[in-house]
Amino acid sequence: MPLSQAAPILSLSKVRKNFPGKEVLKSIDLHIAPGELIALVGNNGQGKTTLMKLILGLLTPDEGKILIKGEVAASSRTTNQKALFGYLPETTAFYPNLTGLETLHYLSSLKQGAPSRIDEVFAIVGLEHAKKNRVKTYSKGMKQRLGLAQALLGNPKLLLLDEPTNGLDPSGIHEFYQILSRLKEEGVAILMSSHLLAEIEPRSDALALLKDGIIRAHGTVDELISSAELPSIIKFQKGLSFNEAALDQILKQHTAEKSFLEHTETVVLTCHPPHKQALLFELLSTDKLITKLIVNDPGLEELFLQLNSDLKAS
Repeated sequence: MPLSQAAPILSLSKVRKNFPGKEVLKSIDLHIAPGELIALVGNNGQGKTTLMKLILGLLTPDEGKILIKGEVAASSRTTNQKALFGYLPETTAFYPNLTGLETLHYLSSLKQGAPSRIDEVFAIVGLEHAKKNRVKTYSKGMKQRLGLAQALLGNPKLLLLDEPTNGLDPSGIHEFYQILSRLKEEGVAILMSSHLLAEIEPRSDALALLKDGIIRAHGTVDELISSAELPSIIKFQKGLSFNEAALDQILKQHTAEKSFLEHTETVVLTCHPPHKQALLFELLSTDKLITKLIVNDPGLEELFLQLNSDLKAS
């Protein structure tokens, strides 16, 4: 079943949260389906962690509804509702002299979970080889995977991950997302906050931009980039028969703008999406006008900067 047609595991409607002297979340609407990874992005202090704490029941909303599998979330979560969630905070701290295995046995007892699940989660996160090693010998990536393992102890249907790859090297990041990909295939929903936009762009099903207490933009990266009409940047070097007048005529037809990189033979064009394909066709069809063509389409980082700029200006 497509994600958009699956019944949400979690729904938030008009959720508000105030702290003394500050309205942190004003009116949050958000739905997460099984097997969906939503990237929650926004500058520091916009309420991302507060939103996760509301979902977990660590904070109580001042207004609005939180539905868990279609049922209103109790202010004090029921045992069944708690079992649906797993949480990995931005900073994890474990007893350094305990082994990984001892750590999960201890945390499993606090969660009243079945010890038989422990070997399974070690296998999921790829730490079987180190489960009898003391945590103080673990690398940053191993500690983060141990943190994910504790979040999986109750066999949750929704994972809340707060900046989970901070401090990981490229190999650790790749391994972490491989684990998340397998969990998604099993139907686990994931809400993840991150500042690493280039990292989450190809891995998220949808993006939710939190700004001034409201989710200002929500959708796939492609949908949001398309609606924002962000330009592509086209770079090329002058060909053997380069003619600036001929280039200007082409650009006029396709409403593109040009600039030159100083002291080089490189030309830079700014082109909006509806005109890009036809512009590229003409550039490539004109004999020896250009060479060494590079096209840079806008991504999540450009989208994020554009949305924040628009909101600030408004």
